[in-house]
Amino acid sequence: MKKTLLFLFLITFSLLLSQTTKRVFFIGNSYTYVNDLPNLIQSIAASNGDVLEHHSQTPGGATLQNHANNPNVASDMNQGNWDYVVLQEQSQLPSFPYSQVQNEVYPFALQLSNLFKNANACGNVIFYMTWGRKNGDGTICPGWPSVCTYQGMDDLIYARYMEMAMNNEGIISPVGKVWRTIREQNPAIELYDQDESHPSYIGSMAAAYTFYTIIFKKDPTQIPFNGNLSQAKAQLIKDIVKTEVYNQPGKWYITNNDVHSRFTYQINGAGTVQFTNTTQNATNYSWDFGDGTTSTLENPAHTYPTGGNYNVKLTTDACGATTTKTKLVVVSTLNTAETLLENGIQIYPNPALDHINIVSKKKFEVISLTEASGKIMPYRLNKTETGYRISLQHLTSGVYFLQYKTDEKEFTKKIIKK
Repeated sequence: MKKTLLFLFLITFSLLLSQTTKRVFFIGNSYTYVNDLPNLIQSIAASNGDVLEHHSQTPGGATLQNHANNPNVASDMNQGNWDYVVLQEQSQLPSFPYSQVQNEVYPFALQLSNLFKNANACGNVIFYMTWGRKNGDGTICPGWPSVCTYQGMDDLIYARYMEMAMNNEGIISPVGKVWRTIREQNPAIELYDQDESHPSYIGSMAAAYTFYTIIFKKDPTQIPFNGNLSQAKAQLIKDIVKTEVYNQPGKWYITNNDVHSRFTYQINGAGTVQFTNTTQNATNYSWDFGDGTTSTLENPAHTYPTGGNYNVKLTTDACGATTTKTKLVVVSTLNTAETLLENGIQIYPNPALDHINIVSKKKFEVISLTEASGKIMPYRLNKTETGYRISLQHLTSGVYFLQYKTDEKEFTKKIIKK
């Protein structure tokens, strides 16, 4: 009898040691509310020996702007002790024209992210990447053709959520990417409700498996919980989530942003950068400036001998763990008329090989990138710490013209691709 009790005790103790508890605050709307996504994640966690404690603010049709202006959301955040906050925008807004997204989405993603991080020193932000409507958005298609198809709308939603996560040093829960893979590989699976917008039960289960994998960092194919799905369908979804999510943590900013170490920096000119630790309750600071030099000061200044791209790392002990935050710092020792334009926009290097950097504290919008012949070329404007970056890797050597707008004025810059 004593041996049996000892055996049961050891099993129980072992389970407790392997159990992970996470506290998550969901901020969104009906895409989170339908089929009770948080409870589905909780059931998945429980089946795998984990605990999810959760709270939600998910009124139908709510935007991040609505949530940012809701005192109840702020009050819930300020309770502290949350491991994560999940931010989900209204389903259509991220696919709207970029200027509208800049005004109606990004400022409130920033506001909510900062509010959460200030109140939760050990917490991080997860952006809930949603999906394009089943056949595009017919309600705004006439005025905005980019959303006339599922693929077009989904591409925009993907890009905007990736930018939100990058700008706010957050994590992505790539539900939209998982849905797209399911649609491409298994088109007979119906992810949508009858309105062709909200998730069906299996659509919500795909979202739940994705979130569990992001939050608990565990292999989704080992999850016992299938809900109301057949074993075959559940396994199919789990396999896709493993391929798209579990096997690619860096792609969704988990590796670099799901950490407790935090810092900011200011480039002061002549290659000198002031670094400021923003990690709360840290005990040790270990800086690697990316050029072979290091520091253990909390807020060091460092001068780089040459311009270039440097991966700066800060390692701290905080929140019961040792974590490392890495940021790409672009240092330019140039300060000539060629790179500093009259309108306050800095574009460098020029000539360029792989990319150009655009430094701007003003609202900046690219109108077009064209060859010397006038042919319009594709481009992707990526947000960086100091402004923007445009990759040139897909272009052949030659002369190009970047037309852009700032302060409601249009300018053209000649770019030489090596």
